[in-house]
Parts: sequence; C-alpha cells; structure tokens
Amino acid sequence: MLRPPGQRGLQAFRQTMLTGSVTGAATALRRSQPAVSRLLKELEADNGFTLFDRVRGRLVPTPEGRLFFDELQRAFAGFERIAAVAAEIRNGRRGTLRVGAMPAAAATFLPQVIRRFAEAHPGAAVSLQVQASTEIARLVQTQDCDLGIVEGTLSPPGLHAERDHDVPCVVVLPPGHPLAAKRRITPRDLAGQDLVALSARGSSLGAQLEALLGREGIVCRTRIETHLAHIVSALVLEGMGIGIVDRLTAQAHAARGGLVRPFAADLTLRVRLVRPSAFPPSSLMLGFIALCDAAISGSRARRNP
Repeated sequence: MLRPPGQRGLQAFRQTMLTGSVTGAATALRRSQPAVSRLLKELEADNGFTLFDRVRGRLVPTPEGRLFFDELQRAFAGFERIAAVAAEIRNGRRGTLRVGAMPAAAATFLPQVIRRFAEAHPGAAVSLQVQASTEIARLVQTQDCDLGIVEGTLSPPGLHAERDHDVPCVVVLPPGHPLAAKRRITPRDLAGQDLVALSARGSSLGAQLEALLGREGIVCRTRIETHLAHIVSALVLEGMGIGIVDRLTAQAHAARGGLVRPFAADLTLRVRLVRPSAFPPSSLMLGFIALCDAAISGSRARRNP
C-alpha cells in the first residue's frame, strides 16, 4: 500500500532537480549523499514510479519525475507564500484593523494617526466608522469593531480599556474678540458672553461646563448648542460667540485662524481606547494605540495650540 510522500523526501527530490545532482542536494540540505539517495528511493517507493534514470553515471529525470517536479514547485510556491503571509502578520504588515471613533477624535488627531499607521504598516488596511460614543461602544461589544475611541465616561460590560487620556479644555474665540486681550480666561469672564455650547446631554464636557456655571452662579447667553466640538469651533469662527472645547479641537481651531486661550477651570475630556475583553490586542492594534498615545500626548505637551 502506497504511503503519502514524506516532507524530507520531497525536499531531497526538489533540491536534486534544482541543483542537478545528489551532491548538490546534499549540500543544500546539509545532509550526506547516502542520506539524500535513501530519501529519493523512499520517495519513489511512496509514489509508485521512478523519478530518475541513471545515464552514464548521471541522474536524468523521467517524464513522470518532471511532471511530479512541476506540481511540487507549485506547491512549494504556495508554502513560501504562506510563510511570507505569516511573517507579514507577525510584523503587523497585513490585515484590516476595524476602528470606531467618536467625532471629536475623527475630526482631530485620528487622520494623522491613520496616515502614520499606513506608513508603518503598508500592507495593512484601516476600516473607520465615526459614530457617537455609545454606538461605538456597542460596535466593539458586538465585535463589529476591533478598537473603539470613545468618551471616557463609558464603561460598558465586555470592554477592556487599553488607555485613558485626560485632555485639558480651553476657550476658543473668533479673531478680534475682547477676551483675546486676556492671557488666561476664568469662569467669571464668561458672564454675559455669547456662548456656543456643547450639549450637556450629548457631551461629558458640556455637562461639566453646565455644572461649573451652575455652581458659580454664572449666566451666559447660550446662542447655539451642539454635541460636536468641531462644530463649536466652526460657529465661533463665524462670530457666533465663544466656546469651551478640548485642546485637540482647539489646535484645528487655531490652524483655521481662530484664537485660543487657557481656561482657569478643571475641565477635561477623557478619551478612552477600548477593545473586546474576550480577545488580546493584535500587533496591529498595539501599533495603532501607540500612535494614538503619541498624538494625544503631543497635543497636551504644547502650551497653546
């Protein structure tokens, strides 16, 4: 009864064909000539046909041997491709990372992170969904996203927080605003000002500001309310009032010609990076998280955007 050919025999035959001799195969495989000859005989017995004819002391492939070698080459090409794919996965250069992000992250540091990730992992892809933090948390829970970037007040079951970043908040102003003369703006300076506010129901930062103004008894004229920090910035640039946003958003505000001043109050936006707790992070995810860490920490290191 014929047996399936053994791997060592296949390697011996392949190297004999590639080098043209048993001596060459023995050198390539770091084996003795008798060991290679024995492997070739065993392979012929396993296959049930002759691989070589001896002509004037030389091994000449039989027609069956040539056909077998052609198929073997295709198989080895597939194995080599599998090994290459394994190396790409091991080195974080292959695969798709599914990221879900709250709008504040997508509108600020995330484009830079994705660009740097693509440069570091040219064979990998990123699938990005931008939703409210509650929806992103749900997508990570159901494993429809590998990594979620959400407001840090969320701690749903089944999620593991890889990182928590506390991003300080600042005041954004339109060019020429009277408060621009101040180097630092206090909560009392907001009294009587037109305010473009983050919704207390849709934003943890909005809720913090509402609580602060209530405690201090400060009354502002809230002209517009929204749940998106980058919309606050856009409306402030249109002269609709002033706003309180995170420093990440403030950087983009300053880049568009707006003014930014420190806020003398302990308001922060917590950015939390979460993943399903049932699975450890992949090398791709860890690389992406490291880039997020650098982008967020870099923004905090700058005194003023």
